Amino acid sequence: MTHSLHREGTIASLEQDYVLFIYPARGFNYKGSGPKVRRMLELLYLKEPSNLMASTLRRNFYRGVRPEPGEVLASIQDGARVFCVFNSRQKLKEALAGIKKLDDGGSVVVSGMIDRVRETAAEIGLNPHTINLSLGIQGRTDRLPPPDIRQFTTMCGHGMVSPAVVRDVIRRIKKAKLDLWEGSTILAAPCSCGIYNPHRSQELLKGLSPLYTLNRW
Repeated sequence: MTHSLHREGTIASLEQDYVLFIYPARGFNYKGSGPKVRRMLELLYLKEPSNLMASTLRRNFYRGVRPEPGEVLASIQDGARVFCVFNSRQKLKEALAGIKKLDDGGSVVVSGMIDRVRETAAEIGLNPHTINLSLGIQGRTDRLPPPDIRQFTTMCGHGMVSPAVVRDVIRRIKKAKLDLWEGSTILAAPCSCGIYNPHRSQELLKGLSPLYTLNRW
């Protein structure tokens, strides 16, 4: 799934950012997949993802889904897909190891820095059969927001986190109208794929807010 490949930032920041998808495939494991996806989802909850969304609800943790797993688990049916993001490689590793142990035959996609993902897979005895790489941004790059803002906006694969909202959150933090976590959850809420990482975002806001001046915009 390529919409998760274009996340930008420093290596240190991206070390806190690993996306995982669960995808039943029509014609292969779609029929009867509901209980299997539910078991994998229960496991993901135990590993404390930073954000999560099921295709049956279309709302992430910061857009009205209850924090306890009951609502999401109850919504799962055949063909349901799950999208989530972890803020550490260890959590990703534990989630993948658990999914491997379940051996339910689901399709799993992981996005992150390629070296780290391959290391993680090798450590638990997984051999990825397909690898997609981002080749960067082509075209009118002069029309893009600056790289420091793109660190936030590229965490939503559908581009639903507006650069203007990122700037507004930074402005409100500077004015002490929001704390870092509140600002981060505001940015996570509109993400329609459930893979905006508010824990990483909180650290980005902490580092960037002191560098910005209120009259910049």
